Amino acid sequence: MHPMLADTMTHRPAAVRVGIAAALVLAALYLAAIPWSPLRIVPALVLLGAALGLRKGHAWSGYGGALFLAARFAGGLVSLARIDAAGAAWGAAALVAAVIGAVAYLLFRAAGTLSESGPSKSKWAWIALAIAAFLASQSFTEYMIPTGAMEDTLLIGDQLLATTLGTPAPARGGVIVFRYPADIRQTFAKRCIGLPGDRIKLVDKQVYLNGKKLDEPYVSHKTAYIDSYRDNFPGGANIHLPAGGRDMLDHHVVDGEVVVPPDSYFAMGDNRDASLDSRYWGFVPRANLTGTPWIVDWSYGPADAQASSNRYLHFFTKTRWRRILMPVQAK
Repeated sequence: MHPMLADTMTHRPAAVRVGIAAALVLAALYLAAIPWSPLRIVPALVLLGAALGLRKGHAWSGYGGALFLAARFAGGLVSLARIDAAGAAWGAAALVAAVIGAVAYLLFRAAGTLSESGPSKSKWAWIALAIAAFLASQSFTEYMIPTGAMEDTLLIGDQLLATTLGTPAPARGGVIVFRYPADIRQTFAKRCIGLPGDRIKLVDKQVYLNGKKLDEPYVSHKTAYIDSYRDNFPGGANIHLPAGGRDMLDHHVVDGEVVVPPDSYFAMGDNRDASLDSRYWGFVPRANLTGTPWIVDWSYGPADAQASSNRYLHFFTKTRWRRILMPVQAK
C-alpha cells in the first residue's frame, strides 16, 4: 500500500471507518436480498456513493446517505399505512427500521466528525435524492407472483412493478393487484372481468358478460373436464365457500347471473381451471385495490423450493431475460 494512503486510513476517525463499513454492509444486503429486484440497485449505489464520499472526507456524503435512508424508509411506512393498514407486516417493518436506523445513525455520526467539505452543490444533490426516494416509495411498489393462477400471462417468479399513487378504477380485461378479501394479509393479481353493474355467468368454461360471449385470448384451460360449479357458474357450489362467496351466491345472483355490486369488481385468473378467484370468495371491494401493474421488472424461475438458495449460482441461466420489461396490461 502506498505510504500516503496508509497514513490517511490510519488517521481517519473511527466513526468514519464504522460509517463506511456500515454503508458497505447495507449495500451488500440490498444486493443479496431474496427475491432479488432491480430496484434495490439504486439504494445500493447510493450507499456506495456515501461510503466513497466519507472516504474522501466529505461530510455531506454521510449526512446525505442518512437522509436518503430516512426518507426512503419513511416513505415506505407511509405507503404501507396508506394501502395496507389492516394487514401490514409491522413486525417486519420494525426489524427493517432497526437496521436502517442504525446505519443512518452511524452515517450521521461519521459525518459529524468531518468538517463540511466537498463541492457546495453536493448538499442540495443529496437533499434532492432524498426527496426523490420518498416520492418514489409513494408511487411504485413490487409484487411477486407466487402461484400459477395467471398462467400463461404471468408466471410464478414474475415480479410486477405497479403504480400505487392515485390508483384509477380498473378497466374490463385489465390486470389488477389487490388485497385478498378473505385474508387481506395476502396480495393477489387477477384479471378484472366485471365492473359494478355487470352481469356474469360461465357456461362450459365460457364467460358471458352482460349476455354476450366474451372473447378472452389471454385465457388458458389446462383441464378438459367440466366442473359443475367452476365451469358453469353460478351453479350450486360443490365445495365449501368463504363468507364472501356465500354472500355473492345468496344476494347477488339474478336470473342465473352474478350481478356485480357498487364499488366492487369481479376478478378471475387467466389459468381459468386452477385459479382461486371471485367465483369462490366473491367480489373485490374498491378499497382493496392497491396498485395498477405496469411491467414485469424481473422474472426468475422455475420458482421451486431450491430457487432461493440457488438464485445467485444460477442467476444468468434461470433469469427469464425475455420477460423483463414486458408490459403487464398487454393482451
